Amino acid sequence: MKKALIIAAAAALAVACTGCGVGDVAVSGTEPAVSSAASAVSSQASSSEAAPASSVDPTKYDDSLKGLATYLGACGYIEGNGDAMRSELIGAKSGYRYSGSVDKKQTVTAEFYEYDPANLNDTAKKVLDEVKQKGSFTLFEKNIPAVVSDSGKYLMIYKDSASGEANETRKKAVLEKFKTYKA
Repeated sequence: MKKALIIAAAAALAVACTGCGVGDVAVSGTEPAVSSAASAVSSQASSSEAAPASSVDPTKYDDSLKGLATYLGACGYIEGNGDAMRSELIGAKSGYRYSGSVDKKQTVTAEFYEYDPANLNDTAKKVLDEVKQKGSFTLFEKNIPAVVSDSGKYLMIYKDSASGEANETRKKAVLEKFKTYKA
């Protein structure tokens, strides 16, 4: 009996520890799907036929995490369904991670979290204050670079497996669209 309890406790600890990095805290469940039109645009993002991101009107999207994801998908920056994240670890209402490749050469991962600025708990206040001051926050002794939208409602963690001028240009474009969303 003790052996079974020890094994069960170890398994529970192992499952809990897999969520130690924000980038690895996926949770199964419902996710805001990027609309099929947005997916079509984002899957063509590297082709010359894709509409320029500057032509996408952010006012047509809801001020919600799903609206943000659909908007960024229409801009060609994310695609598909996001993986639900353990957003409570950073005091957020909800969060989703999107992964994809650019020109089939590197992987880009973008995590988006939604906060309720009128009802922030202590964890949310700490994380958002750290990001605003330092451009990162600490979770489980890991420093995680992040950015808060101008509205203060959304947080983004953006990772690109490659470097270079094209990658920096893309990151700046995503950052600009994210920061100004519903500001």
